[in-house]
Formats: sequence, structure tokens, C-alpha cells
Amino acid sequence: MLREAVATLQSGGMLVYPTESVYGVGTALSAGAAGIERVRRAKQSPPGRPFLVLAASSEMAFALWSEVPASARRLADEAWPAPLTLIGPARSGLPTELLGEGPNGEASLAVRVPADDWLLRLLADLGEPLLSTSANLAGGSTPRSFADIPLGALAPDLAIDRGSLGAGVASTLVSCLGDEPVVLREGAFDVGSILRISEEPG
Repeated sequence: MLREAVATLQSGGMLVYPTESVYGVGTALSAGAAGIERVRRAKQSPPGRPFLVLAASSEMAFALWSEVPASARRLADEAWPAPLTLIGPARSGLPTELLGEGPNGEASLAVRVPADDWLLRLLADLGEPLLSTSANLAGGSTPRSFADIPLGALAPDLAIDRGSLGAGVASTLVSCLGDEPVVLREGAFDVGSILRISEEPG
């Protein structure tokens, strides 16, 4: 199924796939604004809501940022691959439909290197980042089980079934846009110990 999944994404298709925490849905980043809009319409998400991007490595992830704050590099080195999503300053040229907005109005992008071995192989074989969001309709529960995914509404080109996943908790979300990292959403990764270490002198 890995080869079929890669081919689906390379052709601009939409894929439902397992992560280390919940099921996701997305398209290759090269699908551009059209791919982002397809995912948004399938999820019935309101315009303006940003999506995160999955990458095979920290190098692939941080290539999407205009700069990499030291705090983000430290978190990535300590944690990734993990259910830990980092928000940083987006580089120019990315589809605006993908981006969020930082506290000072700057364009931002959420990135993650997932801890699922199959998904990492998919990203490596794909050779580019993957637009990602949970495989549920807007406002619905994030799907831990394949049976919980609203496949009829999402209408993906391919869906990968791995049954029930782990705890079904979304990734931890940390903003690295300011002087210090800020936890915006507690999730599947406990980032507290790393943040405490980063605050120690020396």
C-alpha cells in the first residue's frame, strides 16, 4: 500500500492515512492551493483556518520556514520524530491558504516530523512535505479508529486502514514565534521536560 499511497499523492490525490496518534487526511504540498481547498471542502472547514505540514526530517520541515529560532531547533533535536507540532515563520512562496498568522501579523506555518515508521517512509518516498489535518469533519472528534472516519463525506482517493490507533490524542502544539516557546495545545507529547531544560542557565 505504500507504493499506491505515494502514487496517489504524486498525482495530486487526497489520502487518508494513520499517524502515531490519529488518522489524518491530506495532499502533497505540490498540489498547491487546489489541493488545500479540496481538503478544506472535504472537512467542511471554514476559510482561513491553517493546516499543518508533515515532513520526513527536520531539514525538510524547517526548509519551509524563513528562519529557525534556536528554541525550535532545540525542541526538534530533543523530540522529533514525535507528536509535537512546531509553529514558526513561514518562508515566502507558500500557498497563503496553508498559513496562519503570528502575534505580530507575520505569516506562520505549523510543521511536524511524525513518529510513525510507515508514515515516515511515505514522506521519504514522496520526497516532499504533506499537507495534514485530522480525518474528521470540522467540529467532529478526531478519529482514532478507521471505522470512525467519515469516508463518504471526505471522499479521499485512497484510505489506509490500520484499525484502531493509540490513545487518539492530537499532537502537542508549540509556538516558536516569540522569544520563548509557548505551548498552545497540550497533546500526545509531554514537552514540559524539554522546556524546563531549555530554561536552565548554561
